[in-house]
Amino acid sequence: MVQHAHTSGTYDTAARAVWLIFALNLALCVAKLLAGWGGHSFALVADGINNLGDVGISVALLAGIWLARRPPDDNHAYGHGKLEQETSRVVGLAVLFTGALVVVEGIGRLDDQHGAPEPIVLEVAGVAILVKGFMYFYQRRVAARLGSGALAADALNHQLDIAATACVLAGSGALWLGGSAWAPADDAAAIAVGVLMCCTAGHVVYEASSELLDRMPPEDLLGQIRAIAQFHPGVLGVEELVGRKAGMHYLIDLHLEVAGEMQVRAAHALGHQVKARIMAQLPQIQDIVIHLEPADDALQEAIRNGSRN
Repeated sequence: MVQHAHTSGTYDTAARAVWLIFALNLALCVAKLLAGWGGHSFALVADGINNLGDVGISVALLAGIWLARRPPDDNHAYGHGKLEQETSRVVGLAVLFTGALVVVEGIGRLDDQHGAPEPIVLEVAGVAILVKGFMYFYQRRVAARLGSGALAADALNHQLDIAATACVLAGSGALWLGGSAWAPADDAAAIAVGVLMCCTAGHVVYEASSELLDRMPPEDLLGQIRAIAQFHPGVLGVEELVGRKAGMHYLIDLHLEVAGEMQVRAAHALGHQVKARIMAQLPQIQDIVIHLEPADDALQEAIRNGSRN
């Protein structure tokens, strides 16, 4: 059964970050819906709905983190980490559907005539851009430190939210400055918000599905594993290295070449040494299964002659 390597602290850090993002998204959602409704801007209302989807993403992430951190059991020997990706995918599909509805509603309102929005619409949109900028840089930093695909996807969502709110600011500003002749600008901004919601959701669904299909770990991580393993005393080479992601961590299969005459007890000890060394240096790895293979005669002869590759 797979052993978890310091995963509890990782999930605690992720949960704290998501709680902060949840609170900010909720505040933005309420502010935009109230200002958009009272200030006569469908674009800002649509952007508030967009933030409501962000609130849903935060709730789903918290649920996913809580479920994914559960230890392995008899029926789930590799743990429950993939629930993080599955949660992201389900929420992404929900946001995709909501964005499509916003686009349809915005198109239906293009011919409607309405007055300029209240100044509060522009003020709320401007403040929201600043808040979302902070959220993007904060969550991107946490996601990079933890190696969380779900948090990274949510950080990208903040970046596109900035673009969506900028569309609201541009559309509402044009209507406010140009008068009723520019009425379609507000609805066009709402359509742009819906399109960006769909783009964001599509990316989230694609990334989560790719990880659920056991996409290989990043090449730089594989390179670090290979370098640590092949230069460990007693290891003659790395025959094969594959892996997959489960939640915020990686599961690795590593095939090492050793001297054919090495005794089983010594080879077993060597495998544990390599595993411990890799996991100590790369905390994003949850577990490694090491296979020991006898090196062929040509490789062993080359090493003895000092021409190891």
